[in-house]
Amino acid sequence: MDLDRSIKKFVEKDPIIVNPEEGLRSVAEKMSSRNRDVAVVMTEEGEVTGLVTAGDLFYALRTEVLGKDMHEETPIDAREERVYDIIKRVQASDFMQACGLTGTQACISISEDETIANAIRVMSMSGIDHILVIGEKGVVGTLSDNNLVRAFFD
Repeated sequence: MDLDRSIKKFVEKDPIIVNPEEGLRSVAEKMSSRNRDVAVVMTEEGEVTGLVTAGDLFYALRTEVLGKDMHEETPIDAREERVYDIIKRVQASDFMQACGLTGTQACISISEDETIANAIRVMSMSGIDHILVIGEKGVVGTLSDNNLVRAFFD
């Protein structure tokens, strides 16, 4: 395997774009309908504010089901609630991996011209499994650890 090849072939192009105020149910539906495990959270002005991954969706559900009150308006005993109601109520911005200094995790980006080796280094050093891919005209797509695993068999 040539680790000096470009990541372009392995990038998930045409990323799912969601608004920070969008409900997780809507985000989950979009991700499911396109068989993707990540959505880019972008404001109407075109500013990327974070990523929502399948892991973030699971974390949101787990938080509710286990009765961990992460939001004032969320009842502590959520064990009787339907999953549909939980997802409908929570917004993407509540659980996304935020970009910038205010987030709990950095939203790391990489150029679409980078090599597979550099993408692996960036993900490993950052401790993340999804990365935003940037081209000349802005966001090109996303790259996950699963995408990079495919490179081993290509």
